[in-house]
Parts: sequence; C-alpha cells; structure tokens
Amino acid sequence: MDFNFRHSIRFKIAIIVFLSTLVTVFVSWTISNHFIEQFYVSHTRTSLIATYNSCNELFEEYANDNNEDSEDLATVHGYVRNPANASIFLINPKTYKVYASVKIDNDMVIELQAKVEDYVLTSSADSAPYRIIRNNAVSDASLDPDNPGVYYELIGELNNGYIIILRTPVDSMHDNINFLSRLFTSISLALLVFEILIVLFVSNMFSRPIIEMNRIARRMSNMDFKAQVNVKTDDEIGELGESMNIMAKKLEKSINEMKRVNLQLTNDIREHEHVEEMRQEFLSHVSHELKTPLALIQGYAEGLKSGVADDPETISDYCDVIIDEAKKMNELVMKLIDLNQLETGDDISIERFDLTSLIHDVVSNTSILVHDDEMNIDFVEKEECLVWADSFMIEQVVTNYLTNAIHHVKENGSIRIWYEKKKDTVRVNVYNDGDPIPDESLDKVFIKFYKTDPARTRSYGGSGIGLSIVAAIMKAHDKDYGVHNTENGVVFYFEVDTKSEIN
Repeated sequence: MDFNFRHSIRFKIAIIVFLSTLVTVFVSWTISNHFIEQFYVSHTRTSLIATYNSCNELFEEYANDNNEDSEDLATVHGYVRNPANASIFLINPKTYKVYASVKIDNDMVIELQAKVEDYVLTSSADSAPYRIIRNNAVSDASLDPDNPGVYYELIGELNNGYIIILRTPVDSMHDNINFLSRLFTSISLALLVFEILIVLFVSNMFSRPIIEMNRIARRMSNMDFKAQVNVKTDDEIGELGESMNIMAKKLEKSINEMKRVNLQLTNDIREHEHVEEMRQEFLSHVSHELKTPLALIQGYAEGLKSGVADDPETISDYCDVIIDEAKKMNELVMKLIDLNQLETGDDISIERFDLTSLIHDVVSNTSILVHDDEMNIDFVEKEECLVWADSFMIEQVVTNYLTNAIHHVKENGSIRIWYEKKKDTVRVNVYNDGDPIPDESLDKVFIKFYKTDPARTRSYGGSGIGLSIVAAIMKAHDKDYGVHNTENGVVFYFEVDTKSEIN
C-alpha cells in the first residue's frame, strides 16, 4: 500500500498538538515572565509593610525599656516578623543617631541621616506614615559594597517618633525570576517532547484499526468479501469495523444473488436463442420435407389435368405417385404431432407388461420391410421379461430402432436384439452391421430432422424424426438411451424399469 506518513492522521494529530502546546508554552512563559516580576514586587512591598508594622510594635516597647543607646539591632531579628529579610535602620529624629540590624560605616550613617532629614522635611500630617521607593544603592554595606545593585526601601515614622528605614535587595528577586524562567522553559520543553511521544503513541493506537479497515476496504473494492475487520473495541471505531463486516456480508450476498440472477438470465437468453434456432431449423426442415412431395403432387396433378397421361395405366401410375406422396406427408405430420405431444409433457401410462412378447410382435410386424431374403433379424430372448413402462411408447421405441436398423444394415447383413439385465432395469440393445456413425454425429442423431446421410435417408423416405421421438419417449420415462459404435456395426439402446418405484 502506498502510504505517506506526512499525510497520515498520526502525523496531523502530532503536528496540531505540538503547535498548540508550543503556543500555550510560549504564551504561558511570556505571561509568567511579566507577572512573576510584578508578583515579586508586590510581595516585597507587602513584606516591607509587614516588617514595618512588626517593628512599630516592637520598637515602641524597646524604646520604653531605655535601650535606645544600643546601636546594634541584630538581637531583635528573632522578635521582628521580617519576611523580606530586610535590613532595619532606626534613626532618632532628634539626635539623628542610627541604630542598625547590620554593620554600617560613616558614609552609610551620613546617607541615612540625609534621608531622614529629607523625609522629615517633606512629610506632613496628612501623609502616610511610610513610603516605599525603588533606589539604586550607591554605598550600602548591608547589601553588597562591591555591587550594591537595586533595592526597595521603606522609610517611615514609628509610633514612638523614630524614623525607620527598611531595605531589601532586588537582585535576588531577578535571580529567582531568571531561575524560574529557565526552569519553566526546561520543564516545558521536556513536557513538550514527552507529550509528542504520548500523542504519537495514542494516535498510533487509534489509527492502527483505521489503517486495518482501510486495508480491508481495499480488498473489498477488489471484490474480496471474505476479508473481515478484526477490531474488538467497544467504541465508535469498533462499531465502524462491525458495520464494515456486516456490509461485506450483505454485499457478498447481493453480488452472489446478482450473479445467480445474471446466470439465470444468461441461460434464459441462451435457451431463448436455442429455441428460436430450433424453431427456425424446424420450419426449415418441415418446409424441406414437405417441398418434395408437394412438388410431386402438384406436378402429377397438373399432368393429369393437362392430359399428359391419356391411357388408363399412365393415369393409374400418376395417381399412385400422388397417393404415395400424400401418405408420406400425412405420416410426417402425424409423427410431428406425436413428437409435440411427447415434448409438451403429456402424461404417460405406466403399466406392467412382457417386454419379450412386445419385441417379438414388433419384429414380426416389421418383417414386411425386409426386402432382402438374406437379411437376418436375430432376437433369441425367450424368457418372459416383465417391465414397468408405457407399453405403447416402448413399442414405438422398439419399432423406430428396428426400422432404423433395417434401413442401415448392410446387404445380406444381420440385425441382433438382446438384453443386458441390471439390478432394477433392463437394457435393450439393437445392433446392425451397417457403417459406423461418425463420432461428430453420435450426439446429434436424436435431434429432429438430423440425418447422417441425407441421400440414403431420402432413398427410403426417412423424415429424420423417428429417433427424436425415441429421445422424447425416454426423457418422459426418465431413463437412459443412446448409441455407440462397435467394431463391426452400430448399437442403439434404451433402458426400462423391471421394478416398480412404489414397491
């Protein structure tokens, strides 16, 4: 099967999922980078405010304990809630003395005092007790003297009147953001690759039965309906496979029925053509058989009328010819009537009779046809042979066989009749030592009007119907008949029942 993976459902599903996931990851990464920083800034501001509130409570008590002379606030870290881990600077607004939670130098002290002066000068009664700003540190030992960087600063006034400054660096926040971004990107790429593998596996799992059904459909298109879809799932694909199997069975049944009907139609057409050919052949043969006697009758009748025959003897000869030809025509018509009655399926009268006696009578009655005194008809069967058949029809069969043998036997030849007894039937054989029938004519001698030697048949006035009457009679009895050549002649045969079917 010519299959291109790029055009497959698996490839399309994988590409769609990959692109949609990639877009989702990119959008998520962009949004995350933008909002993570805002989240950190907001969290830092909230943390500074929480530290301010905690210091406001703690340093009020601290001042009341007269510990303001201590310049080191490191010991208060365990008592102040400081989620931002901010550096704490406490300044007395009167003396501008600085208390710090980290070590500071003189430059830092001067910077902090300056901030306090600025704050005191710019603050008013209506302003908030603190404000938060983002600054670039110039020299901040609490952060990193070598790389002070950026920090957020809260400056405000405590309830005890002291000025508080809280500082927390921003660099760590940026490092966290970068780390999270890289982590998010790495995880996203790993998940993306894993998702592609999962999609390929799942799509292959779903596309495999579709590929199988496509293969079966191709076989069905080539009229191979024995192929069945082997899909056992209970989902839509399984239902589709079962529907294809049912369709294949129905198509096979329908096509077989169409073939049967087509074959029957073909046979009917052939039968019709055969019947039409037989009809035309029958008309041709009948017209041919009647043409000669009619011409003779017409010619002799016109001769009598014109006075060609003027003496009584000639007139008598003319009349004998007319009578003889009319007789032949009558015999032909009667034989055609008998044959038609047999072929149209007239009922036969089955009775029990002695076949030996019947054949002796036929031999005796047809001996008048034997003009050659040297011809011998040998029927030596003497024992009674009781059979079940239509005696009148069987007499016609024996008569036609014997008459045919008399017309074809050699001069001074012999005719022999004998039995071959079987289990429930007896075969009657009629032999004559005439010329053998050509092999190509053996299966045609029982056809109406067929003559192996038309000149010889015409010499004794044969019509070519006798053997076809034999065939019709034996078909009506549903018994075997036929002819075959021997070394010295020809044998015609037929069979009859010796046992009744009702016994």
